[in-house]
Amino acid sequence: MRPDTLAPARDLHLVAALGPAAVVFDFDGTLVDTSTLNADAVRASFTELHLTVPEPWLRDAPLADLTALRERMHHDLGLHLPGTDQQFVARTRGHWLTLAHQARPIPRVAALARSLAGTLPMAVASANDGEVVRAGLAAADLDGLFRTVVAREHVARLKPDPDAYLLAAAELATDPTHCLAFENTPEGIAAALGAGLRVIDVRDRTWTATSPR
Repeated sequence: MRPDTLAPARDLHLVAALGPAAVVFDFDGTLVDTSTLNADAVRASFTELHLTVPEPWLRDAPLADLTALRERMHHDLGLHLPGTDQQFVARTRGHWLTLAHQARPIPRVAALARSLAGTLPMAVASANDGEVVRAGLAAADLDGLFRTVVAREHVARLKPDPDAYLLAAAELATDPTHCLAFENTPEGIAAALGAGLRVIDVRDRTWTATSPR
């Protein structure tokens, strides 16, 4: 393993000090940089559906939450997204998979995941489509590190509800309070805390763990 793929000692020391029995990572923006890929895939779906949206609007749109996306499209742009959520997810998945080779790991978090592999059971908990998550992990050379992948099709409610983290902990056979999560959005942090996990916001330069109240 190349030295640049190993986690900094400070990050390994932090995890060791926290002493989790298992670790759960978010996917989009935490393990893998997917912001451009997600927007490109949704844009391609909109184009096929003859929908035109402003680029600034698309960059700020809630792409994972289709209920919120529909509401915002109608409120902001007077547009209607045709078809079911499942149809839109399938259409967008196809576009995403053609772009999956562009996925790149988030260096610091990916290095930590690689360093922890084999020492702690690990999972991914994502609001994205499962095929997309697995393809992105493979493109970022992170596949094979995780015992389980929990995706949008596996839960009834997406983040900020805690379902994904509760299921990930169950799949790891670990009490949620003994798990440590890594996240990069307020919704994801709320989901992890709501499930009882401690969580690290990877956007911070200095990582610290927030505990549920």
